[in-house]
Amino acid sequence: MSSKLVLVLNCGSSSLKFAIIDAINGEEYLSGLAECFHLPEARLKWKMDGSKQEAALGAGAAHSEALNFIVNTILAQKPELSAQLTAIGHRIVHGGEKYTKSVIIDDSVIQGIKDSASFAPLHNPAHLIGITEALKAFPHLKDKNVAVFDTAFHQTMPEESYLYAPAVQTV
Repeated sequence: MSSKLVLVLNCGSSSLKFAIIDAINGEEYLSGLAECFHLPEARLKWKMDGSKQEAALGAGAAHSEALNFIVNTILAQKPELSAQLTAIGHRIVHGGEKYTKSVIIDDSVIQGIKDSASFAPLHNPAHLIGITEALKAFPHLKDKNVAVFDTAFHQTMPEESYLYAPAVQTV
């Protein structure tokens, strides 16, 4: 096992996908899905060491409860995974026009995600919960939380790739 493990979080509106991946060779050590948030059947499914498992999260559970379960129950079974985490990657749906690449999360990035929430009202608030919980669970990785924006790709497209006929008329 490499000492370059990355926790990847994808907080959606009603689910959370997660994985721990070796940044050097791409090997996956843990993967899973928490789903049915805010419903009585909220649950978490995961695969670790080739074994698939599932647990109920409790009625009404959501992102915070899922992340707490991942950290305090699943990772507690393999403390060496937590010990070897070097970064946390957060998939973020919308970064507005501000972000053209992945960035280290700081207070200004958190504010930028909040400012873009109107463009992704179901997702950006969930991403912020994931960031907050990750910072609480792994304070030693405070400067190693990275936001990866879906919209970054579109910020670097040349004009001819996003303007279509009819032609823009000038006055």
